[in-house]
Amino acid sequence: MPWSLQFAPDGRLFFTERIGDLRVLSNGAVQTAPVYDKRSVTLGGLDGMTGMVIDPDFGTNHRIYVFYCFGKIPNEHCRVERLIESSGTATLDRVLLDFTTLNRDHIGGRLKIGPDNLLYLTTGDQKSLSLSQDPSSLAGKILRMDFDGNAMGAGLANPYVYAMGFRDPEGLAWDSSGALYATDHGPVSNDEVNLIEPGQNYGWPTCIGICNDPRFKNPVKLWQPETAAPSGTTFYNSTVIPQWNGSMLIALLGLTDNTYAHHVHRIQFTQPGSSQIASEEVLFKNQFGRLRDVVQGPDGFVYFSSSNGNGTDVIVRVKPQ
Repeated sequence: MPWSLQFAPDGRLFFTERIGDLRVLSNGAVQTAPVYDKRSVTLGGLDGMTGMVIDPDFGTNHRIYVFYCFGKIPNEHCRVERLIESSGTATLDRVLLDFTTLNRDHIGGRLKIGPDNLLYLTTGDQKSLSLSQDPSSLAGKILRMDFDGNAMGAGLANPYVYAMGFRDPEGLAWDSSGALYATDHGPVSNDEVNLIEPGQNYGWPTCIGICNDPRFKNPVKLWQPETAAPSGTTFYNSTVIPQWNGSMLIALLGLTDNTYAHHVHRIQFTQPGSSQIASEEVLFKNQFGRLRDVVQGPDGFVYFSSSNGNGTDVIVRVKPQ
């Protein structure tokens, strides 16, 4: 079940699998041995190896950052680790963040690097709803740190917290203006896309959906009454597929009986950094089942992964007709 996809500067496609490993595809083939293997300590599943991002200076420092959980409740730990990769094998260089979790679900786990050259990590509420509204807790938040693990939050009670009030956010993406957008899973329906501002509160669980409450930021996109279960997201910036240039692409999950999700959702905002949607489009509906992540490749093509399990999952490449 491939969870995070990212291309290295040398053209290799790295991806995590929830079972607990980091893999790489090179020259059209997946390397047999994992690049990094934590299957002996992680139980896999929703808190297996999920988040992954490649250092902007990977060509010289060979750093990759991963997120996974290990151990068992109530002593399960989740970690951000910095790895050093060489010839298809990675070793642990440094643990950047380590925290315990109360539940194996609602972990979040999306790890990205922003235009400010800082690491961002999404965390879920661990099915302990009050934690999302606790500014001292790491749960139900977007966290920010530097490449050594030093806290770079937004001045809230916990120094790592950049924004708060989320249920289970699994997508982060910056547009061409540098504005940050995040996806979040609602309780049943009420899934969201949010325009993220530092130090702001996005409401969960006090506010569900659009509340017009000055204490909380309203979502810029709300799925209601349908259930979308939005996961990984990216902004497409290329003229290779010109009709998608500037669009936000979102991988939608949904349970197996969901009649709405199971597609890539395209959103065109009126301009970069906007909260106003100009148009939307449903892509590849019910062709690949549940979808987990979507990225732009160095060739200008779009790549996305399915998340169905039982050894049936795929990474799909989309190119112009």
